[in-house]
Amino acid sequence: MEPVIIDAGTLTFSDADMTATGLLIPYGVQCRSNLGMFTFAKGDVTIPTDFTGMSLNIEHRRESVVGGFVNAWEQDEGTFGTFKYADTPAGRQAYADGKSGKRKNLSAEVANVRIQGGKALPGANLFAAAQVERPAFEGATLLAAEDTPSSDSYTAPDAASSSRYVTQFTDDQGVKWSRVEETTSTTTVTKLSDADEADEPNPDDKPAEKETTLNASAIESPLITVPATFLGSAPRGSNGLVKAADIDLGTVFAAIHAIKAKVPGAVQDAETLLAALADIKYDTAGGLTTAGSGILQPAWVGKLWQGRRYQQKYIDLGTHTFGGIQLGGRKGYTMNAGAELVQSWAGNKADIPSGSATTATRASTLRKYGWGADIAREWFDLEGGADVIEELIKLVIDSYARVTDRDALSDIFKIASQGDGVALSRTIAPNALPAGTPANSAYYPAAVQLIQAIEAVTDADDTPTFAVVNPVAWAQLIYTPKDLLPEFVQLSVSVGNGEAGVDAASGKVVVKKAPQAYFPGTKTTDPQVVAGAKGGIEFKEQGTTPISLEALDIARGGVDRANVGYLETFNVRPESFAFVGTKAA
Repeated sequence: MEPVIIDAGTLTFSDADMTATGLLIPYGVQCRSNLGMFTFAKGDVTIPTDFTGMSLNIEHRRESVVGGFVNAWEQDEGTFGTFKYADTPAGRQAYADGKSGKRKNLSAEVANVRIQGGKALPGANLFAAAQVERPAFEGATLLAAEDTPSSDSYTAPDAASSSRYVTQFTDDQGVKWSRVEETTSTTTVTKLSDADEADEPNPDDKPAEKETTLNASAIESPLITVPATFLGSAPRGSNGLVKAADIDLGTVFAAIHAIKAKVPGAVQDAETLLAALADIKYDTAGGLTTAGSGILQPAWVGKLWQGRRYQQKYIDLGTHTFGGIQLGGRKGYTMNAGAELVQSWAGNKADIPSGSATTATRASTLRKYGWGADIAREWFDLEGGADVIEELIKLVIDSYARVTDRDALSDIFKIASQGDGVALSRTIAPNALPAGTPANSAYYPAAVQLIQAIEAVTDADDTPTFAVVNPVAWAQLIYTPKDLLPEFVQLSVSVGNGEAGVDAASGKVVVKKAPQAYFPGTKTTDPQVVAGAKGGIEFKEQGTTPISLEALDIARGGVDRANVGYLETFNVRPESFAFVGTKAA
């Protein structure tokens, strides 16, 4: 249970027995405490009949005990106490500090305090007091020793005092709060005689609070109206709200501070003060916002990241150029002798050997691509639409790059596997594993096929520069142990981008992975490999990007946008390609 610390009133001193008497708890006056601002009334605080163990300390440092209670009693003005200072250096210093005015004020320590409507409820227990430096209540100025009356006849002079009290804490959101209380007040406290007590009390004799000002960085008043109560015992009206007078904001913030600071013995009570806070939920039935209210809107961030834009991977394996494409296409011829024209000659006037050759023509093929749309003018004329159309055009360009790249790969496979027009007529069967190969070498076949395809291009009097493999072959290559590769072959793989490099006797060969769909007619569970030479095929595009076309559709208030492109494929030398794989069953 967190004890309440109440800065209270005045001390008077007696040098004969080194005692002091003063007002501990004024009644009907706003008390500044660690639980906020509220008032006590007569009977709210229980005074023990035995004062053994009830100490007087310095500034609420309970290890700094300088004396103890001699007596405590109630009067109409408040709870009073008489203290005897210890005959020790600390006790004598505290007594001297009080008389000199350096530390001249009292502050009560009270346990089991309950607050409702800005007022303490009966049941609190006085258990200690502190001598403090800063006054908080009227009548807080010390009296000189010669003015000291007895404990049953105490009169505090009229005195004006001003105090400033600052507390700081940090809430759960990391926000720092500073609570500043400034009080200017005047109090007159007088001990009534027995005759006066019989008369009706004079209102002018009660402590009169002249002015109280509370300043805070985020608190305008200690009393506010909020949905529900910060105190579980505070009554509610029919509308479920608590009256402003029933809520002490200082109490609330003090409780929050106790929780944050983890004050021993105080957390449980502080949490009790907060237990009845109203639940303010969001986007739910009965909440401040409901699921369909639309009050809470998501933040608009525009177009999201959809991965890197498509980069062509296959079309550059051949000779890829840009420029003008002839409407009639391109055509050329090849010459083949069939047999060797040069033969041995006997000499000595004998006939010289002779022979002939044949020619054949080869022509390019042309593919045409396009996309078009009739776009409403509002996309361009009004704000917020042009960016969306721009992203759409980027999507069209990426689509063009992807389609042409895949068509180029299809041409490479077709040339490598269909030399005479019959599907997979040029398939080279994979070599059997060499004798002595370990039976568990599951990754070895793809490496064998890759080397076999590279060698086939070399045997066709060309220099292999690339190879394309299906996913099965790729998985076998990247997991092939280095000791299962031939001594003169080095395989380097860049995991993640589907590209590898092979350094063989014929030179550097780039290896790329391609989807199984680009190996039609083959067995999907077996490795498939295509190898070729860069000069064996030519790809030519009309311009570096698709040609953009734009026209106004005035009659319908639109803009016609189109992108067209052309890809010319020229099969220069089909012999420069090889496919090593297996046909589908």
